[in-house]
Parts: sequence; C-alpha cells; structure tokens
Amino acid sequence: MATSEPRRVLYRCGTRTNYLCPCGAVARRLNKLGLDYRTERVRRRRAHRPEILELTKLPYVPVLVDGDEVVNDSRRILQYLDWAYGGGEEARSEADAAESGEAPSTMASDE
Repeated sequence: MATSEPRRVLYRCGTRTNYLCPCGAVARRLNKLGLDYRTERVRRRRAHRPEILELTKLPYVPVLVDGDEVVNDSRRILQYLDWAYGGGEEARSEADAAESGEAPSTMASDE
C-alpha cells in the first residue's frame, strides 16, 4: 500500500526557523491545526521562482496550495485556514502579529 502525498503544499522561503518570517507563521498555523502538508522551499531570487509565478502570477512567498485552492500572502493564508479549518481568537491574534512583523505572544492575557 503506497502512502499518499499530503494535498496541501506550502511554498516558502529558505529560512530554517518558523519564527523569523511570514512563511513561518503559516507553517505554525498548519501545525497548530494538525493539518498534513508538504513544504517546498523556493529559491531566494524572485526571478528564479517559475513555479510561484505559474501559480499566482507574482514571485512572492508564502503560497499555500490546498487541493484546488491557491492562496498567496501570509495574512490571506492565515485567514483562509481560519475560515476553512477553524482557528479561533488566538489564531487571529497570531495573524495580526504576522502582518505587523512582530513575534507572536506566548503569554495569555487575562481579559
């Protein structure tokens, strides 16, 4: 019996950590939601990203391919994941942090 490839593919930069770039925010959300996905690291130079240009007509990452859906831009991807798979309030605050370039807060607030 052959194992099947995950239906989700995350095209992202070459940064090795999930805490230094918007691509990492998407990877963290996918992991938090427990979704299987395959990671494809793209070349650093935007001019050398034909697969990304073919998918989105833009040379920027991250790009998430989820079945037939192709979503680019980290904030849009996080919103899509919240909409499609649920993410709650904590997920939305992480999306806001990703947009502003801040590190996500690990402290829970007592509101």
